[in-house]
Amino acid sequence: MKRVVLSFLIAELVLFAVCIVYAVYYFFIPAISIWSTGFWVFIIVALLLVALVDFLLMIICDFGSMYVLFLPVIAFVVFVIGELSSWNVFHVEAARDVIRVTEIEDFEEGFPDVLESSGKAFNSLLVVDYDMSKLLGDEKAADIKNATWFDVDEEYNLIKYQDRYYYLSLIDYDGFFKYQKAKQDGLPGYILVEVALKQGTITGEAIIVERPIRYSPGAFREHDLKRHIRSQFRSAILDKSHLEIDERGTPFWVTGVKTPTQGLFGVPVIKSVIITNAETGESYSCGLDDVPEWVDHVFSLGYLMKNTHNHYAYVNGYWNSKVFKIGILRLSYDYKNLKRHKNGDDSEASQFANFYGYSSIVGPDGDVYLYTGLTPADKTEGNCGWLTINTRTGDVKEYKVLGTKEESAQSMVENLVREQRYEATFPLPVNIGGEPCYLMVLKGKSGLVQGYGIVNVENCSIAVVGDTLEDAINKYLAKVGNADEFHIRDYYETDEVARKPEVVEKFGKIAAIYTAELNGTTQFYYVINEEFYRCPITVNEKQVFFKVGDEVIFKSLKRGEVMMITEISLK
Repeated sequence: MKRVVLSFLIAELVLFAVCIVYAVYYFFIPAISIWSTGFWVFIIVALLLVALVDFLLMIICDFGSMYVLFLPVIAFVVFVIGELSSWNVFHVEAARDVIRVTEIEDFEEGFPDVLESSGKAFNSLLVVDYDMSKLLGDEKAADIKNATWFDVDEEYNLIKYQDRYYYLSLIDYDGFFKYQKAKQDGLPGYILVEVALKQGTITGEAIIVERPIRYSPGAFREHDLKRHIRSQFRSAILDKSHLEIDERGTPFWVTGVKTPTQGLFGVPVIKSVIITNAETGESYSCGLDDVPEWVDHVFSLGYLMKNTHNHYAYVNGYWNSKVFKIGILRLSYDYKNLKRHKNGDDSEASQFANFYGYSSIVGPDGDVYLYTGLTPADKTEGNCGWLTINTRTGDVKEYKVLGTKEESAQSMVENLVREQRYEATFPLPVNIGGEPCYLMVLKGKSGLVQGYGIVNVENCSIAVVGDTLEDAINKYLAKVGNADEFHIRDYYETDEVARKPEVVEKFGKIAAIYTAELNGTTQFYYVINEEFYRCPITVNEKQVFFKVGDEVIFKSLKRGEVMMITEISLK
């Protein structure tokens, strides 16, 4: 009888340990791979439970082995050695070279002049930012059936869909009990918020696309996205999943697969992705060269920013990045948790605003990019470059732009509307008249657009605000010495042929030179080939040495009744 009771006790303890191990695996679902930290944590927990059962058996019935107690210790030692072998201090070059950066001197290669590009660059300005997209999306979600069962995902990703740009977000379950009510029919769909200009105006339109989505991060059990992917790819080390749609509007989840390249866990690199149909759950894996064209985000924000940070941080070694910081550049994204004091006092009315440190933009090739600034680690007075990161290819380009940092530009614009207490969004990098500028949207407490601000990056004293985008651009042009009026209707794309100011390259001999001050900027007035031209000193400072009789090569365009010189040099 005693042996039977003992057998039952042993069986119960073993069964209890097995159940606990299974529960740990069920809730954390780590990759079954020795290259995964989660797998080793799971193994250590499982062996601890085995050792505990063995220890209890030894105490209660003198059954078991002391050697079993060493198993979790051995696993822990292997894990620690693996962690140490993966430390970036031993793999500085590999960590630095995950992201390769192309340096470009002329920022106009990546940022076409919004005034001279057939309206394409102008219409690609993403004047509806993340916060506004979220506001519009949340308001629209209130219209769906059984709206209290669902919640709009906090993450809005910029995508290109049918040649237009949208912020995309999922309508997900609002907790386990709401999932139980709604799981039979699935999720109602996703939200699209149009973010770019459309024929010179802001639509800010949010639409709900009704699709029967079954798999999502907010679902549970068999419909939980991570659990569903893990059931098909047991050993894959998964990056963060994000929602995309193809050209027919079918929703897919795109998940990067990370492969450690140094030590046991170190320097993980995404070499493939898993694409999961959000409606059917069908998944397949493909290499980076085989990703469908409609996928705009092959790499996650965190992956791109971390590796870009490492590229600049490890320029002179690991310890230099931690101690001396000589020659190191930091991303504006590194300061994303920075809080900016709004009103300069300690009253309850004082507010703080988040500093996102990056923005989504559209590149000249039509791809989706992330923008962030570069700042010397030992000097934060200004930026020393603009970075664009292609979310599809992972390519990074650094443009040599020196001037004020984004936080300072936000503060300058907000100071111009201090009485209204408007808040400026994180700046968009733009090219206005060949000059690098920051464009910001001004919002009131309700989150609605109240105006626009523009700051010249290289000369931060040139800061303006306007009630409309057209008004802000006109004030900026006047501030830099261009008195001509800018009209949005002259630059937006139509369904036929986009209108474009004609830029003409000419050469000739200077017959006369006159100078004048206009809005604080020196203007040169030339008579060349019996025609009259105006050119601000900012176009070429060497104009102060030009004299009558010099032959010059220049480019000009006509704005209103005035011929404006955009480039000029001696022949």
